[in-house]
Amino acid sequence: MIRSSCWQTFRGLLASFLVVALVASLPGNAWAGGVIWTARAAAEANEWNGVTYGNGLFVAVAQSGTNRVMTSPDGATWTARAAAEANSWHGVTYGNGLFVAVASTGTNSVMTSPDGVTWTAREGAEAEGGEINWEAVTYGNGLFVAVANSGTNRVMTSPDGATWTARAAAEANLWRGVTYANGLFVA
Repeated sequence: MIRSSCWQTFRGLLASFLVVALVASLPGNAWAGGVIWTARAAAEANEWNGVTYGNGLFVAVAQSGTNRVMTSPDGATWTARAAAEANSWHGVTYGNGLFVAVASTGTNSVMTSPDGVTWTAREGAEAEGGEINWEAVTYGNGLFVAVANSGTNRVMTSPDGATWTARAAAEANLWRGVTYANGLFVA
């Protein structure tokens, strides 16, 4: 019994060592030298909130500044772009050939762009008697989904990024992020 217990402990330690050795040998792993980050200059000194990648282009959105969008083909060199409106842009995503951004302020809380350069203001699914602070947006399974941190309906959906429908959230929480994977939207 003691011999069997020692063997099981040894096998467990050996398996743990092999897992650690395998993980440490993967490229970019923290144990193998860490992920190297390089500082890059933004197009403007704005308060950048969201970034996405699609169609060969990085697109970032900001809540302040003169130009509240910036684009980059390589993630290193950025170009300032005009947003559709001077809103507080928080989230941006890419799906179905379209960039879509959401804002926590402004008359039109959504903007869309086929190329990340030219943006069109869109009306979001606003709450009765006030605006909703939209925080994040994602795309999956043919649907754009945005979440908010205030309002009656804290979720909105759109099949095309232009026409939005208000949806009830499971809870009246301060929703700040949303993603899609494995057939499931998660906020």
